[in-house]
Amino acid sequence: MSLHEQDNPAPASTGDPVKADGPLALPDRDALIRMPKASFTPMPVQKINAAVQKSVALEPQDRVASNAPALSPLPNPDRRGDAGCGSADGFKRELAIRRWLFGILVALTSAAGALKFWSVLRVDGVTGLELALMSVFVILFSWIAMSFWLSTFGAITKWFGLRLDNLRQPPEERVRKSDMDRPRVAIVMPVYNEDSRRVFAGLTAICESLRDTGCTSRFDIIILSDSNDAESCRQEQTRFFALRQAMQGCFRVFYRRRARNLGRKSGNIADFCRNWGHHYGYMVVLDADSIMSGDTLATLVDLMDANPNAGLLQVPPEIVGRHSLFARIQQFASSVYGPVFSRGLACLQGPDGNYWGHNAIIRVNAFMAHCGLPVLSGKAPLGGEILSHDFVEAALMRRAGWDIWMLPELAGSFEEPPTTADDYLARDRRWCQGNLQHARIVPSCGLRLASRFHLALGVMSYLSSPLWLLLIVLSIAQAYQMGGEVPVSYVGEYPVLSFPISHFNAFMVLISATGLMLFGPKVFAYLTLLADREKRRAHGGCINAGFSVVLECIFATLFAPVAMLSHSWFVVNNLIGRSVEWSPQQREEHAVPLVDVANTFLPHTLAGLAVSAATYALAPQSFWWLSPLTVGMLAAIPTVYLTCAERAGAWVRDWNLFLIPSETSRISVLDRVSKLRDAINGIAIERPGGVMVPAR
Repeated sequence: MSLHEQDNPAPASTGDPVKADGPLALPDRDALIRMPKASFTPMPVQKINAAVQKSVALEPQDRVASNAPALSPLPNPDRRGDAGCGSADGFKRELAIRRWLFGILVALTSAAGALKFWSVLRVDGVTGLELALMSVFVILFSWIAMSFWLSTFGAITKWFGLRLDNLRQPPEERVRKSDMDRPRVAIVMPVYNEDSRRVFAGLTAICESLRDTGCTSRFDIIILSDSNDAESCRQEQTRFFALRQAMQGCFRVFYRRRARNLGRKSGNIADFCRNWGHHYGYMVVLDADSIMSGDTLATLVDLMDANPNAGLLQVPPEIVGRHSLFARIQQFASSVYGPVFSRGLACLQGPDGNYWGHNAIIRVNAFMAHCGLPVLSGKAPLGGEILSHDFVEAALMRRAGWDIWMLPELAGSFEEPPTTADDYLARDRRWCQGNLQHARIVPSCGLRLASRFHLALGVMSYLSSPLWLLLIVLSIAQAYQMGGEVPVSYVGEYPVLSFPISHFNAFMVLISATGLMLFGPKVFAYLTLLADREKRRAHGGCINAGFSVVLECIFATLFAPVAMLSHSWFVVNNLIGRSVEWSPQQREEHAVPLVDVANTFLPHTLAGLAVSAATYALAPQSFWWLSPLTVGMLAAIPTVYLTCAERAGAWVRDWNLFLIPSETSRISVLDRVSKLRDAINGIAIERPGGVMVPAR
């Protein structure tokens, strides 16, 4: 059966039986409006500098098919159940102890750093410049202390096998109920002018993996297109029909393209929920580069069935699938360091987790009832539509009492990284604008403290860059004022630089502590890797993995000043009102001409020259102490150019460096994606109009 969108569709009764062959006109607009559909509840906000101007419009934006099968009534959003195993009160007490311990350790570490720095400054009296320097230092020292203790908690939970959640586990042997007694699941993939070969290769591999589990009857595959490029639309619809044909008898496959791309990705999901959300109990949201195994999807659905209070389950995705040196470094860091960081988050979050925008399962009725996004007052970039919608949606769902869990121990979740530094920073430019908007959401009425903390951390992740830059400027100014050498060092990923001191030994204690907190999480992650024989072998063995960690630290040190300057520029652009455009992401491997790299990163090189010249002129004895910073800036162009090359990635692969499990062991769903990517062929379509077709 196919539903073709026509220019003048005739009214159709939504209650009549549908024949299995022949086209069927969509119902007219009035018929659609009469159909039962849920709406979003706008988020009440109290005194956010008049942040909320209006709620997002809730009228249907496009005509869509409406013949999905009816479901049994969904659980009441206001009804709560015992969401966990064991004693819920016991887990709450354990979680509270973890949080208090974390807060105390961060506070003590920050206080110790502040006192040591104060003891250094106060010897010769404290000036206004020194107070400003100390204030910035304490903020940034606290920031890296939080990261250190978060990773420490993650490593400890892994070493001692501490539980991270209180979810009731489904039985190992799944007890199958009738499909009519269990909510249906929508696997939703929003796309926007993406490479359809990659998109449908991934969807096909997901479907095949899910088919192998035997869990096909509850799942629908839904492609939500916002594409406006004619060729992209044609390719999407061509490959959609091929996927529909291939999955006949297993999955129903739908495709819908919006005529008006309102609200970007969040608007695309909202449009689906308005018109089709009431047909589904859960939805799994994927990005265009997301891959999830069938076992992982089935486990997520079983966990949602077993835990009626769970509103969202987030599976941290492992970064895989790219071959440039820059991508390989990211993939290795994600594979080795990521699990420790994710476990630390899960250990402290409990049910107050966060949503990363994809590779997560969501309870649809909870999402529809509580996750309507506001429109911030004023113009973009700090006003208007919220770009980073995921954090806000998680905060709203948690405010309504639904649990949000991160599941770092659940494997089978993947995504692809940017392949070049330029693509990486272009993505950060979008994220920066969205995260800075969260500063206006933090004081919203009714949000939980943990949700405010998530939002504030997102803001700080970008504000920290201009603060590091300010720290450098203040240090150079103080060095010039004192007219003496500033015996410091540049340590780790961040520019911990050049502080004027009265006592060299006291400051070296500070700089050593800073280095420990920057490199400590990577050491913990490496030790955790060594303790797991299977993972150790999957990363090339202890020697190759250790050498890869050292090389990654060197690269991070060189790239940190480049990222610091770029992020600082992004923040400035947002503050002066320059907004980012919504454009498709560059996901494929591609060579970047040297001239393009030079044009993009010449400002970073000039900044390195300026810092070098200023240091040499104002405080020449501090010149070499600043050299790690200036080298990173001066080497920006060759560093970016060399790491974007796939040839360089192949070279380190030949030396067994930066290896990840997907390269050294078989992961069937990823192997299938790789084989399908070049094997999918287009099928001619007589009339490639907007269409939403279920496969029977």
